[in-house]
Parts: sequence; C-alpha cells; structure tokens
Amino acid sequence: MKKIITIGVDCRDLLKATTGTKTYLYELTEQFKQTPSTTVRFVYLHDPFPVTKGRTYFHKFLEHILFFTWKQLVLPVKASLKGCDIVFCTDYFLPLVRLGFKTVVVFHDAFFWEYPAHYNKIWLRLFHLIAVRGAKKSNRIIVPSNYSLSTISKYLQLPKDRFTVVYEAGKKLEEKTQGQENGLLKELNGDPYFLHVGAFNKHKNLVRLIEAFQLVKKSNPTQSIYLILAGQAGGSVFSDDSTPIKEAIEKYGLKSNVILTGYISNEDLIDLYKNALAYVFPSFNEGFGLPALEAMAFQLPVIAANNTCLPEICKEGAIYFDPLNTTEMATQMSLLLNNESERKRIIEKQQSVISLYDWKNSANEIMQVFTEITDS
Repeated sequence: MKKIITIGVDCRDLLKATTGTKTYLYELTEQFKQTPSTTVRFVYLHDPFPVTKGRTYFHKFLEHILFFTWKQLVLPVKASLKGCDIVFCTDYFLPLVRLGFKTVVVFHDAFFWEYPAHYNKIWLRLFHLIAVRGAKKSNRIIVPSNYSLSTISKYLQLPKDRFTVVYEAGKKLEEKTQGQENGLLKELNGDPYFLHVGAFNKHKNLVRLIEAFQLVKKSNPTQSIYLILAGQAGGSVFSDDSTPIKEAIEKYGLKSNVILTGYISNEDLIDLYKNALAYVFPSFNEGFGLPALEAMAFQLPVIAANNTCLPEICKEGAIYFDPLNTTEMATQMSLLLNNESERKRIIEKQQSVISLYDWKNSANEIMQVFTEITDS
C-alpha cells in the first residue's frame, strides 16, 4: 500500500497577513480541506506568537524577531513532530534546517529584487540571506504566472524545471445581507465611477491614475464622474505612496471626485464591484493581478496596464494602455465612459477568461507537485 504523504502547511499568514498572500493561503487551505485524497493528508501548522500591532520601529522589529523565530525554530520542530514529509510555505520564506522533510515554497513576484528601495534594508538583507537560500534548497518553487517564472528564475539563477506555474483565482466574496445599504454609493446617487482596489503602494501607479482621471474629467466636463480608490496605506513606509496620492488629489482639485475609502469590508467591496463603470489596473508590475479577476467575476470591464503579467492573465477580458502614458490611460477610460457597446464587448470576452481560473484547480496542481517531489 502506497504511503500517505503528510503535508505541513505554514498557516501563519491566516492571522498575520492583510494582503493577497492571506487570500492565497486561505483559498488554498479551504480547497485542501474540501478535496478528498487517498495519497495526501494535511497538517495545519499555526504560529503560537501573538500578533504585534503598531507601525513603530519597535513593533516592526519585534514582529521580525517573532517571524524568524517561527520560521527557523518553531515551524521545523512542529513539522518534524507531526511527521511531515513536506513543509509548504506560501510567503517566500522556508526553514533553512529541514528535519527530515522536503520543502515547497511560493514566490509571488520578484519585487524584492526589482524594487529594493521599497524595503527596509535589514528586511531586504534577511530576504537574500534566508528566503533566497531557502528557495535554492527547496524541492520546488511555485510561481503564479509565466511572467513571474521568467523573472524569478532569472534572479534566483535556477533552471526553470525547478519551478511550477500555478495560476491563482479571484477571492470569493460573500454577498451582503439583504436590507443593508452602502452609504458611499447612496451619496454618489447613481453617478458613474472608476474603481481601483489595493494598498497604496508605489508600484500601483495610483498618482498617474489620478492624473489620467483629471484628463477624463476635462474631456467630459458635463458629466459627474468619480474615481474610488478602495484601500489604505501600504504595509511598508518605504513603499507607501499615500502622501503623493493625496498631494495629486489636492493639486488637480479632485477632493470631491476622488474618494479614498480606507479599509473596506468584503460586503461593501462587493457593492463597489457591482456598481462601478470599470476597473482600472495601472500597476507598473504585478506577479498575478487578483483584483482583475475579482472585477471580471462581477462583469466589470477592466482597463489594465499592458506590462508584466497583466496581458497574460487578463487576456481579451481587458483593454490596455501604457502605464507611463497618462493620456493613453485617460483615452481608454473615456472610451468606456462613453461607449456602452465597448463595455458589453469586454464583458462578453471575460466569460471565457475567468473560466480558466479556479482555486480547486490550483489546489489540485499543487497537490500534484507534492506527489511528484515525493516520488522523485
């Protein structure tokens, strides 16, 4: 009888993360729990340390100490005691000491290499000392797109057969309880708005989005239109673009038309997706681009940058622009503002695109990776 493979899943990000890495881990673990298997069983390994709150240097230093204590001491011991054959980490970092188990790690993007100025120097150094070393010792590295494969394999200087591309899918958002009303949408009184969802990080290119929006307003002076930026400050003071965003809003006199929601619940986010005119994705760089798929799930036309992974993921379900060209971005926004047939055309194309992405498929492909490296 074939031995059942025991997979230890590092679940730290379920409590500690606030961005797409949390969504990624949550959706995968839900699928692992729901997918019966006669060859694989899962052990969910949870970080016992409390969440440290605050953005001071002390709190961040303490969080880093707890993070590496978990990764390099507690996690490998827990995995060994649970009899794990493989330890699976979805946040770049693996235990460097492997106590009888193999390892699989997920690298979501190459930002640590491409934007070193966006990271604390100590954190960046630890990434190269620990995450890169762990990846090179790992049995497999999972990446979310072919674009990510090309960049990450280059920086890690590893052959592409050490990697597996596993596409992600949109976050499953729960519908709002009947009777609740979104106060923000009520204030807009049915007027059209463009939407962006995500943290205010520099690579998101939101200052140029605001500049493009003011061009749209200029070319459509009689229309009442809005731009909603659903998100909050970036997680790192080095990558946060909140101040330039607010300065751009002030510079162009858009305080009444550009709405910064701050943190937003999933229920209210659904309402924003459902009622928007279009979703705008102006990023300089993405490893996958989950919000575009979330928008498509709500039949929302997508306007996306024509770079990195976005054309690979969005395919014909979006129209594109050069993210450095605000005039071109504004032209595409105006096109969807004034052309209902173009909006319908994009929505029709999206149906075949979103069918390519499903968390169940992602989980099955990762489970196949576990089987492959166990048999090798």
